[in-house]
Amino acid sequence: MTQRTVTSDVHVSSRPAKVPQPRFHKPNEDLAAAMECARCAELGISIPPGWADRRRPSTKKERRRKEQEHLRRQREEPKKPHRRGPLPLNELQSAFLRDVWAYLRRRSVGNDPDSRLLALTCALRGAIKGYANMTGQDVRSLRMEDAHAALTTLVSSGWLDTTPERAINAEPSDIAQCGLPDLQGNPWDVGNGVRSRASGWVTRSLTHKKMRKKPNRLRLVAAYLAVQADSEGRIRLPAEEVVAACALTGGPDEVAELSEWLLRLDWIQDLRTEGSTVEARLTELTMPMAPVPFVPPTPPRVAPATTPAEVPVTERARDLLAGREAEVARWVADYRGEHGHGPSWAMVSAEFGWPPRRAPDQEVTQEVFGLLEEGGWLTGLGVPFGLRPGPAHRG
Repeated sequence: MTQRTVTSDVHVSSRPAKVPQPRFHKPNEDLAAAMECARCAELGISIPPGWADRRRPSTKKERRRKEQEHLRRQREEPKKPHRRGPLPLNELQSAFLRDVWAYLRRRSVGNDPDSRLLALTCALRGAIKGYANMTGQDVRSLRMEDAHAALTTLVSSGWLDTTPERAINAEPSDIAQCGLPDLQGNPWDVGNGVRSRASGWVTRSLTHKKMRKKPNRLRLVAAYLAVQADSEGRIRLPAEEVVAACALTGGPDEVAELSEWLLRLDWIQDLRTEGSTVEARLTELTMPMAPVPFVPPTPPRVAPATTPAEVPVTERARDLLAGREAEVARWVADYRGEHGHGPSWAMVSAEFGWPPRRAPDQEVTQEVFGLLEEGGWLTGLGVPFGLRPGPAHRG
């Protein structure tokens, strides 16, 4: 005797109860007429109206000719030289970099330019995960006078969780994971794209051709002035802020000295260091480092409403259509006689001043067509380019 259970009679299917099927336009005479409508082409209307132009399939000979033309243009066009320089930051990326630098300034992480540069590098690398992966090559690339002393400064303060020997001797196959207790939980709430772009910007700024073989105090001030510039390249900062941000030991006098040095290097121009403020502008060479403002959003292509929103849709539709049913059917009939196919809804709406498709009250137009179909004035509403007069017009 076979034992049966309640569940054994139930067929469980892994497929959903109703799978939405793709919608295709079935071939019909109106669609074929619209595809070949010469009158639409004369009037500059896409064929069929609202659709992309048909493309004639290219022959093998034509494809070969296009390939040869492409190769010829490549040979004739001069190759653009590869310019290795700091990639521009957008407003979000530059704001993140300024926030990280302000945090290091407030916390006084590092007591000299070397240790501050190391802290900036680690903070940008570990801003999301709370730790920075470092190798000995990474440490050497910062060109610190005493890398061991800089690491010891950050480790002894508790800001960096590693040992100087571990970071200095780390190999690519055995990376040193330097913990950052202060930066756990993504405190700036940024994504990896923003973090990576800001970190790369700092790296390229420090390795700029004008900064080669220059001391870290100069490289750090150069990067800080650039990141604090506005989108027009203008810089205006208190000298004490630059001292604190770059951990300079010489005070405002050192800021004035380094600013003059940057002026001679064509990093900045129009320098004024009178009083306690540094004013300058980025040069043509460094202007690409200025933050790029976001492009204003394109306004949505929405037509204004032309019917009162407080009135029900059905009443608005009846008001638009009142006494014009025969006129609409006659216009559709004339259009079919001229073109050989029906007009689109958009054409009818434009002809009679009904809300277009992108208008917030476009549902009124849909209701108008529904009323025309119910009254027998139009038929073929569900057929592509099949709109035609109904029996009420013919009667």
